[in-house]
Amino acid sequence: MTTEEPEGGYQIAQNVLEAITRRALEGEKRARLHTGGLGRGKGIEVSMEGQACSATVHLDGLLGEDLVQVAGDLQVKIARALTRMTGCTVEAVDVVFEHVYAPAAAD
Repeated sequence: MTTEEPEGGYQIAQNVLEAITRRALEGEKRARLHTGGLGRGKGIEVSMEGQACSATVHLDGLLGEDLVQVAGDLQVKIARALTRMTGCTVEAVDVVFEHVYAPAAAD
C-alpha cells in the first residue's frame, strides 16, 4: 500500500483515495465501475502529489445516455468528494468509458 504525504505532514493511503472515489460513484444509475478486462483491476486510479490530486475512473455507460453529460456530472461529483474529504486541490478527473451496457428489463 502506498501513501501520499501532502504538505502539512499527514498521509492519505492510496486505498483511502480510491474508496472516496468509489463512494462518490455509489447510486449512479447511468454508469458503473468497469471491472473486466486485462490489466484493469479496480477501475480507479488516484494519485496525489503535495496537496494536488488527480483521478482516472474506468466506467461502463448505460446505453442511450449522453455519455458526455454523464462524464461531466461524475467529474464534478468525484472532485467535490475528494476535496471535501482530503482538502486537496483536484487537478483532473478523467472518465474513460470502456463499454456500454443495456438497461435492465423492467419486471
